[in-house]
Amino acid sequence: MNEFTGLCAAVASLMALTCWARSVPTRAWGDGSPAPRRAWAVALATVVLQVLTATAAAGLAAGVALVVAAWMVLGWLLVLAMNQWPTASLQWARRLGALGGVGCVLALAWHFFFQT
Repeated sequence: MNEFTGLCAAVASLMALTCWARSVPTRAWGDGSPAPRRAWAVALATVVLQVLTATAAAGLAAGVALVVAAWMVLGWLLVLAMNQWPTASLQWARRLGALGGVGCVLALAWHFFFQT
């Protein structure tokens, strides 16, 4: 269960990364049309969700390290994918990010309701 929880916590960063990439003028995706405040709010909520989930699965130090590493690695991979396949990478990043977010919520619910 901890590996699945860690994977969900890592992949959930795509949810905020796609929102952030759409809010700034990028070559592949954006004209900066959505509000930057919304991107900040989504990013902050995603980081809190990720840290809670990863900390519940692996402890404080490992959870924070997992979140930081996920943002760095998946952000880098997303930029590479955006430049090669802009439409497909946007669709798949949104899908995977949403799947990771749902997995985080389910893992937190499982942890707090069944493992306390």
